[in-house]
Amino acid sequence: MRIATVLLGAALATTALPTTVLPTTVLPTTVLPTAAAAPATGTVLEQSAVPAADLPSGAVRGVKVLYATRDENGRPARSTGVVYYPRGTAPAGGWKVVSWAHGTSGISAPCAPSGRPGKFHDANQPTIAGALRRGYVVTASDYIGLGGGGTAEYLGGRSVAYNVIDMVRAARGIDPAIGRRWVSLGHSQGGHAALWAARVAPRYAPELPVLGTVALAPVSQITTIVPAMQDPHVPDFGAFNQLSVFGLYVLSGLDHARPEVHAQRLLTPAGRYWLAQARTTCLDGLGARMRSVTPGSLYARAATSSPSYMSALARYGDIPATGFTRPVRLQQGLTDYVVTPAATAVLEGQLRRGGAAVSMGVYPGDHMGVTRQSLADTMATVARYFR
Repeated sequence: MRIATVLLGAALATTALPTTVLPTTVLPTTVLPTAAAAPATGTVLEQSAVPAADLPSGAVRGVKVLYATRDENGRPARSTGVVYYPRGTAPAGGWKVVSWAHGTSGISAPCAPSGRPGKFHDANQPTIAGALRRGYVVTASDYIGLGGGGTAEYLGGRSVAYNVIDMVRAARGIDPAIGRRWVSLGHSQGGHAALWAARVAPRYAPELPVLGTVALAPVSQITTIVPAMQDPHVPDFGAFNQLSVFGLYVLSGLDHARPEVHAQRLLTPAGRYWLAQARTTCLDGLGARMRSVTPGSLYARAATSSPSYMSALARYGDIPATGFTRPVRLQQGLTDYVVTPAATAVLEGQLRRGGAAVSMGVYPGDHMGVTRQSLADTMATVARYFR
C-alpha cells in the first residue's frame, strides 16, 4: 500500500485555494475563430484594472487581460491572465519579466487564479511577491479553459507553453515599457508548464528571448505516474483517494486534444459521472468530495491496456528530455509526497543526459513549503539569468 500511495502521491501537484470563489467576470464560451481569421497570438482582446484589494504583496498595480493564444494542437484559443507591476519605474531596456505558471486549481472558469486572488498569491505562492519585491514585472496566465472560454488541456505541454509565452506577448501589447527578455517560473503543474514554455519558446516566440527556467516541484514522469491512477485495481486509500482527481483532469484534457483516442472508454459509469464533476468543480471542493471514492471504481480498464492512449499521453504531457537551450533549475522538497523527490531526480537525469544545463536544489519541506524555503535560491537564480 505504501508503494501505491507514493505513486499516487507523486502524481500531480495541488495548490490549496480558498473555498470561496471571489467575484470575477467570466466571459461566455463562444465559437472561436478559424486559424485564418484568428488574431495574432498574444493580441489583447480586453483589459481591465485589477482592484487594489486583489493585488498580491509587492504589486502597485495590475492589469487583467483576455488574449489570443493556441491550444495543444495549435488551434486558436483565448486565455485570461494578469500583469503585475512592482514599485518604481521601468529601467533602461524595459521591465524585466517573470512569467509565472500556477499550480493546479481546477479545469473550469471558476477556478482561474485571477478570479481567486489574495490567498492564492500571497500565502501559497510567495514567489510572485518575491519577484515583485525585486523589481520584476510578473505575468500570470490562467491557462485556456480557466479563463476566456474553451476547454482546459490539463498538463498538455504545448497548450500551457503557448499560454505562458503569449501572456508575455500580451503584456508587451499593453505596455511597451515591458521588456523582451523573460524568465519562465512555475510550481507543480506550473513547473511542468514553465519547463515546456522554455523548451518551445525559441521557435514559437523568437522575438522574446527566454533566459532560463526555475521549476519548483514540477510534475513529470507523466506516462509512469498518471496510468498508476487510471487502473481498476487501485484500492481504497482513504484520504489519499482525492488524488484520483488528477487522473480525471488529465483524461479530460487528453480527450479534448486527442478525441480519436476515445479516452473516456477507460471509464466506468461512475468514472464518467466524476469526470463531469471534474470539468465543473475546482480542486479544493472536488478533492474533498472524492475522499470516499475508491480510485479503481472509476476505471473499467487500465490505461496501460490501450497502446493508443499511452502513446497519445506521452506526446501530450511528457517533458521532452532534449532541446533545452537555456539553463534549468529544479527545486524540490524532500518531504513532498505529491511530486516526489524521486520523480524530480529522474527528471534531472533525463534533462542532463539530453544536454540541458540543469541544476537541482533540495529543501526540507513539503510540496507547498518548497516555495518559501527555496525563495532565496529562486530569486538568486532569476537574478543570475538576467545578468
